[in-house]
Amino acid sequence: MPFRFALLALIAAAPALAQQPSVEEASPTTIDAERIEGVGDLEVTARGNAEIRRDDVTIFGDVLRRNSEFGTVQGEGGVRLQLGVDRFFGPRLEYNTLDETGVFESPGFQLQRDLPARGKAEVLEFRGKDRYRLKGASFTTCRPGQDDWMLEASQIDLDYGTEEGEARSPRLRFFGVPILGFPFASFPLENRRRSGILAPYYSQTSNRGFEFGVPYYWNIAPERDATITPVLMTKRGLQLKNQFRYLEAPYAGELRLEYLPDDKQFGRRRTGVSLQHAQTFRPGLTGQIDFNRVSDDRYFVDLASQVRQVSIGNLQQDGYVNYSGSLGSLPYSAQARVQKFQTLQDPLAPITPPYHRVPQLTFSTGMNDVAGLLDAALPAEYVHFTHRTLVYGSRTSLNPTLAMPFLSPGWFLTPKLGLRQVSYSLERAALGQEASPHVQIPWFSADTGLVFDREARFFGDPLTQTLEPRLFYVYVPYRNQDQLPLFDTSLADFNFPQLFTENRFGGGDRFGDADQVTLALTSRFLRTGQEAFRATVGQRYYFKDERVGLPGAPLRTSLESDVLGSVGGRLFRHWTFDATTQYNRHEQRAERYTTALRYNPEVAKVLNASYRFSRGTIRQIDLSAQWPVAAGWYAVGRYNYSFLDKRLLEGLAGFEYNAGCWAFRAVMQRVQAATQVSSTGFFFQLEFNGVGQVGTDDVVKLLSRSVPGYSVSNPRDPALAPPSARAKLPFEQVF
Repeated sequence: MPFRFALLALIAAAPALAQQPSVEEASPTTIDAERIEGVGDLEVTARGNAEIRRDDVTIFGDVLRRNSEFGTVQGEGGVRLQLGVDRFFGPRLEYNTLDETGVFESPGFQLQRDLPARGKAEVLEFRGKDRYRLKGASFTTCRPGQDDWMLEASQIDLDYGTEEGEARSPRLRFFGVPILGFPFASFPLENRRRSGILAPYYSQTSNRGFEFGVPYYWNIAPERDATITPVLMTKRGLQLKNQFRYLEAPYAGELRLEYLPDDKQFGRRRTGVSLQHAQTFRPGLTGQIDFNRVSDDRYFVDLASQVRQVSIGNLQQDGYVNYSGSLGSLPYSAQARVQKFQTLQDPLAPITPPYHRVPQLTFSTGMNDVAGLLDAALPAEYVHFTHRTLVYGSRTSLNPTLAMPFLSPGWFLTPKLGLRQVSYSLERAALGQEASPHVQIPWFSADTGLVFDREARFFGDPLTQTLEPRLFYVYVPYRNQDQLPLFDTSLADFNFPQLFTENRFGGGDRFGDADQVTLALTSRFLRTGQEAFRATVGQRYYFKDERVGLPGAPLRTSLESDVLGSVGGRLFRHWTFDATTQYNRHEQRAERYTTALRYNPEVAKVLNASYRFSRGTIRQIDLSAQWPVAAGWYAVGRYNYSFLDKRLLEGLAGFEYNAGCWAFRAVMQRVQAATQVSSTGFFFQLEFNGVGQVGTDDVVKLLSRSVPGYSVSNPRDPALAPPSARAKLPFEQVF
């Protein structure tokens, strides 16, 4: 029968252990074996299925010898060591339980850390708590029996205390073939940042040729870092990219720089810069910068870029400071802003550059529940517009409003009065145009509606159905505004939100005359508070013809608008849909409509289909998908085609393979970069779980942008993995 007893250390006879008496006394050691022999309790030999356990250290073996005076354990014959969540196994072990040092000969190991890993070594040295040195080592994150990839090194030092690792002569083998090798490498453990060379990336495109980059990550400080990437493009030359990030308590931001000293095809230097910065100077006083600039109009057409393009053809250069405070019980806010644009022209589709705001000053104040009845607001604005070729000048405007909201659970009514007062001081005015035009426009609106609800059922599911009629009336008297310039104003898009606004124009240069009412009806089906289905129809009725318009645009003469209709929701668990239409009753035709459908039954399994139509301008179909086609294999693709232009706007086809411990993604993309310029690219990425990847570094971003609902098949969190990729059981505990 096996014997079992506990040993308590005798520290009085061992002065060298004077620094650890309390640890040994407070931590009993338990020994189990078929036969135990020794001299008192100082040195014990356990034979046959022997086990020594102390705290989170457990040692198994055929023969184990323990010296309680020095805290050493020697094991022979199928020795297994468990340190917390880590496991080691081999023929011979020497280990000190007091300082957690020792040597394991020819061990195998399993490290159950942030990402489980296993491997083997010629010699493993224990150098203290959570510190290991492996000589002649190899390891992988693949399951036992699956050695698809292996990282080998003459020596690997792992320090989980500082969360740092170092490797000498590391080599990465993929199915036995070495694909990466370095004389020395350092790497972070448990997701800690560390300076060093990142995995190279590759891509192949028609505009840039073969592209190869080697990023270097510089961990400057806990709150600052930089990624410097030299890039070689066979068709363009050598480019340097830099991304600098910083994060402090009062401010944070990101700076991106791109420099190509000599583009072999373009014939000159090309640069790009992007800066996003946000800062809190003190409570109530904040600022932000969004600056983007490139060297030429074709920069985005020819080169992949990290510069932020906020709209087609225009790069924003914006900076502002906000201040908010109060005078007694009266709150207020103010903003000072400078906004400019760099316009990138396509010779085949030129656009008019927008006006710059240098500066724009805004102020707003207001009070709610005045005398228990009224809500008052006073927004004001001063802005100076500049332009190289068009009339420019300054605009000052005041827009006081007074509302009296009545609210209850089943209905609401909000009458509102307002005044639009605007004046200009113009330069370079057109012949016959006033230099200082101004106008005052009073207006009135009333918004009211009812909300009914009842219990309903859909396929046996209990739902709540609502019926919500709404009426919105607006009256704005006519004021002649022909002398006013157009700095930032256009006709607002006709949609549901615009049905319930007082002004049909967007911007500050026009306020349309109106005597009109909007009628709308909405019905919703709610499931546990969430919208399962929604149907809305709305139309605007006019009592007068409009007289305020834009130059060259016809004025409305009909007494009713087009009908807007919309349906959408999630009636079934995995299906979502949305459809909107603008229907012309006089012509009995749809002026525009959009339909969209998504089927998403599980992670990494999604189908998207949409169709957009706008008479005379848009007729596009957009299909995209990610779908498993075999065990571990996922197909991805997108087809975005314009029937009016008779061309493919974006086509994408590729696949992803998840082998459990590594994944491979390959994508072919064709995109319309300019009016008559298309770009074709091939991108791939080979990712080794827990180590890194080689190939194109932004393949996942490309797929996420092109395929709504796309998910990687090997997420870092196993709970987010597709059902087919989830492990049935944890790693088999093989010793």
